[in-house]
Amino acid sequence: MRIYFDNAATTPTIPFTQTNAFGNPSSPHKLGLDAERKITHARRMFSNHLNCTPGELIFTSGATESNNLALIGFALANQRRKATFMAEPWEHPSVLEPLKFIKDQNLGNVIISPHEEWNACVADVCLAAISHVNHEIGTINDISTIATKLKADNNRTTILVDGVQGFCKESTNLSHVDMYSFSAHKSHGPTGVGGLMINRKTRLVPLLYGGGQENNLRAGTENATGILHFLEIAQHLWETQAGNSTHVAKIKLILEEIANELPNVIVNTNKKIASPYILNMSFIGLKGETLVHLLSDQGVFASMGAACRSRKNANSALEIMGFPPERANSAIRFSFSHLNTIEEAIAAKVIIIDSVTRLRKMLGTSRSI
Repeated sequence: MRIYFDNAATTPTIPFTQTNAFGNPSSPHKLGLDAERKITHARRMFSNHLNCTPGELIFTSGATESNNLALIGFALANQRRKATFMAEPWEHPSVLEPLKFIKDQNLGNVIISPHEEWNACVADVCLAAISHVNHEIGTINDISTIATKLKADNNRTTILVDGVQGFCKESTNLSHVDMYSFSAHKSHGPTGVGGLMINRKTRLVPLLYGGGQENNLRAGTENATGILHFLEIAQHLWETQAGNSTHVAKIKLILEEIANELPNVIVNTNKKIASPYILNMSFIGLKGETLVHLLSDQGVFASMGAACRSRKNANSALEIMGFPPERANSAIRFSFSHLNTIEEAIAAKVIIIDSVTRLRKMLGTSRSI
């Protein structure tokens, strides 16, 4: 049995049922014009969902590219006035690393702190970046309220939302939001496809130059087949969003019960304001990495958090959030999909309890602390 509970890293791709769009959308012949027409339709459908105009949506290779374009492109467009950037310290590396580049290259002022501590930005040009759903513990941010407050403090503030973990899963109110990034492979679409909504009043300098595709902001031949594949899956997920959320909440609840059945297991996810798709738990006395490997051997696939962060050997997001080291180092992230079943959750719960119990006995950490 294979139980895949690492959907926040990437999701299983749902097969594409339509005909591939063969042809370069920039070519003047029939095949090219057909591909262009299909991309135009897809752009219209995505923009309708995001409540923007088709001209305010560009397709990219994924959210990493989208976030880089949004941040570095904004810094370059406002280089003379040297923009101020604000972000939380536990944002995804695709947000934090571009901000590090901006700071290192002296392209702007960068403030890294929790959004509750953001004071009114008095700079002439300011950008605030925040996640729709935290990728580590699943906290849902009320992005519309946060954006409204920041704009009330300073109406020159530009709001970028990393929507990767919320797109196709949570309701999307983009009131006062200027840019919103998303990625197909987090929503059962293909890798190599994503998008960025850009308010027409927001100025960006492109990072890629070439044929002028995507409103002159993202050169390169569009991945027409990938875009259409993503649209097909997204439309299905939008239609079934409420039912999918209810379903994964039941799966999450089954795994949360482990904290009641084993000592020294702590749920790190705030139940009141968290996505049902993400559950973060600490198994005190064990290393998260060790437990992840053992569970993998048993057919249960989870993670210690963002795959991109683990490659950089950086501190975990939980450590940055202020969780005690023992709790942070023993944390596991389980992330779900509507494709997961109740039966998988029940089986995984048994495997997890057995694995934790055996590891603790081996390491002599089974006593209550």
